Amino acid sequence: MLGRTHTAIALAATAAVIKDPVQLPLSLTIAAASSLLPDIDTPDSMLRHQLNKYTGILTFPALITAGYFLFKYKYFSLPGLILYLIYLVLAFIGPHRGFTHSLAGFSIFIIILFVSDKAIILPAIIGYCTHLAADLLTSSGIPLLYPYNKSFKIPLVRTGSLLDILIGLAFGLMFMAILFQKFI
Repeated sequence: MLGRTHTAIALAATAAVIKDPVQLPLSLTIAAASSLLPDIDTPDSMLRHQLNKYTGILTFPALITAGYFLFKYKYFSLPGLILYLIYLVLAFIGPHRGFTHSLAGFSIFIIILFVSDKAIILPAIIGYCTHLAADLLTSSGIPLLYPYNKSFKIPLVRTGSLLDILIGLAFGLMFMAILFQKFI
């Protein structure tokens, strides 16, 4: 699915789950970023495109540097930093819809969260899970058991199709309706 579809789904799901209005802005930001993270393995993704715009060919070193600062300022523990670096390396050397779209990639992501900053666990899990679930519905599917190369799929949507765009629009409207209901 398109990056904007992934983001809309994650925002709607997070807004529906998070009850504390004080936590909502951070939770929505974390969920949106996490919903784009599995596609970091391709330069054509929304997240990589934005990173490349600011860092160019230095995207990978910039992400390593970001990990260092997250460690230095106590957002990452040492095991969290090591797992983060492993995740990045596997994401950058593998194919699109490879490691980052698998249970192994999701597991490392979860472990990074549990050994690091606990405040962001729920929205981060929502964002990443909704991404995997949405891509499971595409004709390409996802390799849940990576490195075993079989793609699991329920081919209902083609990435970039009108249906993909309509799903993103529907979830975007759902997100706005949830916010409207919570705050008005």
